[in-house]
Amino acid sequence: MILGGGAWYATQRNKTRSSGLEAPEMQFSVDNPDDIYKIFIADRKGKTATVERKDGYWRYNGKWKVRPTAIENLLNTVTRVKVAYLASKAAEQPMIESLASEGIKVEIYNKKGEKIKCYYVGGVTNDEHGTFMMMEGAETPYVTHIPNFIGQIRVRYLLGDDNWRDRSVFDVKAADIQAVSVDYTKEKSESFILERTGGENFSVKPFHSVTPVNHSAPRKGIPEAYLAQFEQKIAEAFETANASRDSILQIPPFVTITLKKTDGQQHVVRFWPVAVEQDPNQGTTYVERYFTDTDGEVFMLTQQRVMGVLFRGYNFFFESQGSKLKN
Repeated sequence: MILGGGAWYATQRNKTRSSGLEAPEMQFSVDNPDDIYKIFIADRKGKTATVERKDGYWRYNGKWKVRPTAIENLLNTVTRVKVAYLASKAAEQPMIESLASEGIKVEIYNKKGEKIKCYYVGGVTNDEHGTFMMMEGAETPYVTHIPNFIGQIRVRYLLGDDNWRDRSVFDVKAADIQAVSVDYTKEKSESFILERTGGENFSVKPFHSVTPVNHSAPRKGIPEAYLAQFEQKIAEAFETANASRDSILQIPPFVTITLKKTDGQQHVVRFWPVAVEQDPNQGTTYVERYFTDTDGEVFMLTQQRVMGVLFRGYNFFFESQGSKLKN
């Protein structure tokens, strides 16, 4: 009777552990992503990340716009993560130790600022298909996964500025631009200022006073088309940890672009050629990539094929002459 009773208890316990999907401590996912307005992530070393929905977009640490794919992956994770299976009692202690030593804390808040989920994410199973997780206040860890996804999910809970920040160098609609100045260090005669003078009217002037003024009429539609190029100009990568950053910033740049928005905000972006290639057939050189500094805060790597359309010259805007600047 004792053995039978023990077997019944163990069977019922395991049945509860394997089918108790309604238990609060197993409900890691948030059903509706629209309910999520803030997510806080922290590791054991004090590194934190806060992403918050604000004014129709997501901000990172209250300052930077979030990289779209990063928030998409995180929202996909927190709304789809499920318990895969319950580990054996013998495996529970190692899982708890993993959560204690290398776990990260995740807090999810709604629009009212109420905490709707709080759990810990630890290491992975030997096959790397499952991830250890435990709800705040619970005593039992679980192996979780995303249905139909093979791989660990811990890596989706990002930490570190470069992992979260949007890589946009420029992302401004033409209608929101008041003026753009483009100053070439070595091609001063091609430097210019394009300014909105009212409605759809624009003026194009030399940036340097020594440059002769072109009195021809600007080509119709060209100023508008040029300003439209400042939408969604994305960098290839961040170069935050580049050991040569300080030295590069001391060198005169190839070009400095200053963009002023209609709301008064201003962005200053500087470019230095970094990857110069040679065409073996024509014997000419061309630039593939640039080190790029934005507002003295962010250091990135950009591509000529993306940014090249911004490197126009003063005479590009007029009927009488083509630009002498080679892109």
